[in-house]
Amino acid sequence: MWRLMMVTLVGMLCIACSSGISSYEEGIEAQSEIMSEMVSVLEGVTDEASAEKASSEIEALGNRLGELAKQVQKLPDPTMEEMQEIARKQSAEQQDFQNKALPQMMKLAQYKSLSDAWTRALTNMR
Repeated sequence: MWRLMMVTLVGMLCIACSSGISSYEEGIEAQSEIMSEMVSVLEGVTDEASAEKASSEIEALGNRLGELAKQVQKLPDPTMEEMQEIARKQSAEQQDFQNKALPQMMKLAQYKSLSDAWTRALTNMR
């Protein structure tokens, strides 16, 4: 479970560092919104049927992440100072995301279809 959480967080950083957006900061904010949507989808999972429905929603969100990653990759590399400032601004949001996501990540271990969809979604981030 921790491995999936770490993969998610690393994937978030990859998108942030890799943007049809005009800045890395916009890319990070957009990516954070999508990841929050993914967690919201997980919140609705209560049984196998809802896990199946959520799987398709997670994959669609993963496709959006993939498109965002392509946009971020077109931007010039940010400076270290810019990255530090972005990280400072995003720190509280990242902590909030982790607090909301961790309990929901347990559902990935319960439902294989959901776990597979999550893995495919994160693969799109590369």
